Amino acid sequence: MKKTLLASAITLSVFGLTTNLSYAEENKVQSTPVETTHSETSTDKVEKNSLPAKEAEPSTEANANQTTNPAKKEEDKAPEVQKEGWVLEENHWRFYENNAPVLNWKKIQGKWYYFNKNGIMLSDTIFDGYILTSSGAMVDSGWSKLQEKWYYANAYGKISQQKWEKIGGVWYYFDQDGIMLSNTIFDGYLLTNSGAMAESAWVKQDGQWYYALASGKVIKNKWEKIGGSWYYFDKDGIMLSKTIFNGYLLSNSGAMAERSWVYLEGKWYFAQTSGRPTQEKWEKVGSSWYYFNKEGIMANNQWIGSYYLKASGAMAEKEWIFDKNYNSWFYLKSGGAYAERQWIGSYYLKSGGYMAKSEWIDDSYYKARYYVDENGVYVTGTYKIDGKNQQFQSDGKWLGETSTSHGFEKGKYNNIIFLDPGHGGKDPGAVYYNTNEKDLTMQVYKKLRKELEGLGYTVLSSRDSDVFVDYVTERSRMVNNTDSDIFISIHFNASGSPASNTAGIQTYSYEADSSYPSKINQYWHNHPDRISESNRLAADIHSSLLAETGAKDAGRLRRSFAVLRETNKPAVLLELGYIDNFNENQQVRSDAYQNRLVAGIVKGIQKYYAGQ
Repeated sequence: MKKTLLASAITLSVFGLTTNLSYAEENKVQSTPVETTHSETSTDKVEKNSLPAKEAEPSTEANANQTTNPAKKEEDKAPEVQKEGWVLEENHWRFYENNAPVLNWKKIQGKWYYFNKNGIMLSDTIFDGYILTSSGAMVDSGWSKLQEKWYYANAYGKISQQKWEKIGGVWYYFDQDGIMLSNTIFDGYLLTNSGAMAESAWVKQDGQWYYALASGKVIKNKWEKIGGSWYYFDKDGIMLSKTIFNGYLLSNSGAMAERSWVYLEGKWYFAQTSGRPTQEKWEKVGSSWYYFNKEGIMANNQWIGSYYLKASGAMAEKEWIFDKNYNSWFYLKSGGAYAERQWIGSYYLKSGGYMAKSEWIDDSYYKARYYVDENGVYVTGTYKIDGKNQQFQSDGKWLGETSTSHGFEKGKYNNIIFLDPGHGGKDPGAVYYNTNEKDLTMQVYKKLRKELEGLGYTVLSSRDSDVFVDYVTERSRMVNNTDSDIFISIHFNASGSPASNTAGIQTYSYEADSSYPSKINQYWHNHPDRISESNRLAADIHSSLLAETGAKDAGRLRRSFAVLRETNKPAVLLELGYIDNFNENQQVRSDAYQNRLVAGIVKGIQKYYAGQ
């Protein structure tokens, strides 16, 4: 019986070579690994090998024969497949020729490979000075990285070893194993992180800065001017910084300081143009003065003679300083020297610059006596010292002990109110739209008096009818001879133009004017107690008037009017509306509006007495 072949020999092209297939499991031909490149530069471009062909499937004819011949005899066996080309065996690549593994060097498809005595392809290593990549292909030329180390192969594939090599215009050094040196100093030359030799450049290594000259040599044990600044490098080439070297200040950047501040170990220094620190002298930096001791350290929070250095080191000028060491305030004048034996505002600086507190001051310059309280401020008005009430002017000058014969006692009330209807008799006041001011003031006065008396107040007045009373001193003399608590002068305003649209209520209290000296009230006219009480009375009445009438606020003002100046009681003058404004003229003439004016004045008086 004619025997039928169980399998056919099938040929497959692998790298241009023919290989026989085997059906034995242990001899299956595998695909070639894809060659990978290790070059990271343009010079290291390795062409990838073509993949060896995979094991071919049996032919259709063979399959058909197997189908038509299911019954195989024992003696019918498949012929042994010849190994040819790339074969993966036990995780190692071999290359077969004529069914035998290649040994030593072999050029396959234009690439060189090396196979050891066992026929195993070497890869990812250096052999005999040649770089074999992870694909096994020898690097023809260029850069390659193996196990985190860089190598360089020349045009013949040999790596550079124990020599300098200029590549792409840059110098590199390779050790005896061909490893590129980097981030180090070799033979006095500075090699960067990339391995390139530095040329006229800064390099930081292990936290230290170095500088390479154009030659690549590291600067050592000398000064060097770089980029317009001076630097010093020690015997190891390390740049010095944040220190004083040979009397020169080196900044944080290492540059020698020139007319600049340097902070070293918690201390401030200032460098001169020469680079040397300022020592044992004053120095003006910017707009401020500073002092430096013999070591060059800036002084702060301390006195240098009559001058004080603040926390910033700047000399204090035109400002107050509290020194806890002396438990006192000091004032530093323009120029920096402390003030002494003189007033600074309301404060007195004694000999040595100490601020006076809770003590009498006899000032020979002003020929006056003063008293300063526990805060150092001179007192005004009535102030109790050692159980006695003392009187002081508004500028702090002492007048003497309090005497009730001079006028009033602050805070003591008799519930007596003195009202002054403005103008009268031959003095009509302002006249507009057939309305005389003197008539309006009398109308409001009578209504106001009735309301106040109904509330239990005693009301006194400068006039009860249309009579003339001199306003310069006479009206003031009248109130000064009474025990009245307050003085209120009633008026209406005018801008001077019949077509005026000016409107609103004004309230005045006293302000001293040297052009109008007091004639009969020298003691009390500018007394701080009278002034403060007058201002309080004006504020209370003004706010209440506006609230009750809804009138425009024409201002709460201060003037030196005669009745305000010569009266020894807290005094105000009211301007209750503009009668040259037609609309406001008609308004102030009405009973209803006058009643609202009266209500506002009354509420203001009540607020004053309540001390609110």
